[in-house]
Amino acid sequence: MRIRFKKYLLALLLPAVLLLPSCSDGLDLAQQPASLEVARTELDGGDGNLFLAIKAKGKWTLSVEQGTAWLSLSTTVGSGDRNNVVIYYDANPRTEPRTGIIVLETESQTVRIQLIQSGAVSSGGAPGSSFGFGFLQYAPQHWLELPQTSVADGYDFFYRNCSLGGVSARNYAFYWNYSDRVSMWVAYPLTNAYMGSSGRTEAWGYDPFLPASKQQNVSGGYKIGNNPGINYARGHQLPSADRTASKELNATTFYGTNMTPQDNDFNSGIWATLEGKVRDWAGKSDTLYVVTGCVVKDAPYYVTDRSGARITVPTAYFKAVLRYQKNSTIGHGNYMAAGFWFEHKNYANTRDVRSQAVSISELETRLGYSLFVNLPDKASADIVHIIKTENPANVNWWWQ
Repeated sequence: MRIRFKKYLLALLLPAVLLLPSCSDGLDLAQQPASLEVARTELDGGDGNLFLAIKAKGKWTLSVEQGTAWLSLSTTVGSGDRNNVVIYYDANPRTEPRTGIIVLETESQTVRIQLIQSGAVSSGGAPGSSFGFGFLQYAPQHWLELPQTSVADGYDFFYRNCSLGGVSARNYAFYWNYSDRVSMWVAYPLTNAYMGSSGRTEAWGYDPFLPASKQQNVSGGYKIGNNPGINYARGHQLPSADRTASKELNATTFYGTNMTPQDNDFNSGIWATLEGKVRDWAGKSDTLYVVTGCVVKDAPYYVTDRSGARITVPTAYFKAVLRYQKNSTIGHGNYMAAGFWFEHKNYANTRDVRSQAVSISELETRLGYSLFVNLPDKASADIVHIIKTENPANVNWWWQ
């Protein structure tokens, strides 16, 4: 069977999950019921694969209830949460759609997820048109943390939601670079609600939004590439400590799509200091909108992952933060911003992040694209200009 993958905008696809608890066990659904999640439930007519994420307590079995002739699974038994089970599907030889059902069974629950594969597309059909939408690569959301995206750069925009205190909230978005196998940036809101006492889950694994062949295998760390003198850590772009409200939330920060190879001294040194300051700033704000990203253009070095795939080592990293505080006596129209630029190197014994501070405008010039592109929805053009051109190194609030 030939495996291939097509890119979809996940924001347009909602998993259709049917949860069927056993009537005899008296299960309390509030106690984290088992679940199945896929990036999409509508499949194209060709053959391919996608990841299935499982959340379950204790032992479970997985099976194909309907569609055994064209659906298969990489794993049928397991225990606890898994985010790297692969669903394989064969090409549909007929013109009409067909339906498949996958079943998860635990000691107390049965969960089903339904997949619908479109019929064979005629040779004259436009690619990506079988579901009534195109393969979009830009971000349609109007969240304040989002940078500029483009249909022409070859990267794909993804986002994931989460639950905070039983309420649906956005977790983070990322902009995936398939060639270098890193996210060009990860953007996310940060408030006290996202931070708690879960600690680090160390749940290193594949992102269920992408096939394993399209991302990093982060289990066990990186192997030496063409720069053997440096020890590269699996560097989070969205820090683990920024998502500790629950174990489930924290686990999403350990996906390969959130990692880049980072010089270990840089990762645990000045970069860690900045991450701590960002959390402090968030604690003193209504919301802190954060973008963390990297630069890979003309990068000379790479490492390999545990599957032998090359991962580009970024040449630089950046952070941009936009603070919102209602009725604030500082800032401009309730907002203020700060940018930070770091060459990817060991900064030795210094942890002076203030020396790396730059205006958002300066950061945009270095990156070649705009940050906080939806800020004009909240403030006038004059105010946005002031926010973006202000040098944070000269604003005492950031350094109190």
